[in-house]
Amino acid sequence: MKLYETGLIFDPQLDDAGFDAEIKKVTDIIESNTGTVEKIDRWGIRKLAYLIKKKPQGYYTFVYHNSPPNIPQLLETMLRINENCLRYMTIVPDFTVELEEEEAPRPAAVKTAAPVESTPEPETISDDKPSEDQEENKEEDKEEDKEEDKEISE
Repeated sequence: MKLYETGLIFDPQLDDAGFDAEIKKVTDIIESNTGTVEKIDRWGIRKLAYLIKKKPQGYYTFVYHNSPPNIPQLLETMLRINENCLRYMTIVPDFTVELEEEEAPRPAAVKTAAPVESTPEPETISDDKPSEDQEENKEEDKEEDKEEDKEISE
């Protein structure tokens, strides 16, 4: 079985239950044909680059699934006749999908009474007087400018 990424753009006029029902149809086809859904990434309603079926926005969803090679064709057949799906595309991604894992509770920070070393504060450079390095750089820049002017005038 291969890992596939199916990108879906649904009609933004559906409500949350409608989006869930459309995504459920896709996941049911995958799971009924010995596939497994790895991750569902919902981006929500986004502006489209151009009008699709006279709609300026769409509800973006990406479904990552491991499935046999015949599943993308079955999905496309179902999505082609689905009026709520504006666009769809299935690809084989060239990256690994990072699955969301539940974070384990972090252990409490242990406070120790270690002596705190004081670090010296960095020297502040006042804006009034330029540093020695800045003065040297200005002089070098002036010399380079003079040389460039001579070359240009010749």
